[in-house]
Amino acid sequence: METTQTQESFKLMPPKLVQEMPRLYEQDGKGEQATVHVHLFGPLGDFYLTEVNEEGTEAFGWSRLSGMADCAELGYISLIELNDLLKKYTSRPSLLTVKYMIERDLYFTKDTLENIKKRYA
Repeated sequence: METTQTQESFKLMPPKLVQEMPRLYEQDGKGEQATVHVHLFGPLGDFYLTEVNEEGTEAFGWSRLSGMADCAELGYISLIELNDLLKKYTSRPSLLTVKYMIERDLYFTKDTLENIKKRYA
C-alpha cells in the first residue's frame, strides 16, 4: 500500500518545482557554487539537479550511478527517461522491477554542488 508521501515522491518534477528552479544555463559559470535544487534517487543512482528546462523534461546536474564515486559526472539528465523507468516500476511493483524505481527526496535541502560532492563523492 502506497502512502501519500510515496505517491508524492514518485512525482519527480511537479510543475511548481519546475517553476521554482533555474532554467538551463542560468547557473552557467558558477561551477561548484551552483545550487542543487533537487535530489532524485533509486537503485540506478543519485541525480542532483541544478537546472531544468521550461517543460521539466530535461535537467542539468551531477549524477552518481549506482552510488559509485568513479561513475559520477556533470551532464544533462533526461527526466522523460527517468519517468519512463519509474513507470516500469509503478505499473508492476515487484522485486524484478524495483531496479527501475526513482524517487524525489522530499527532505532534501538546497546546497552547493561543492558541498554535495564533498558529502557524497
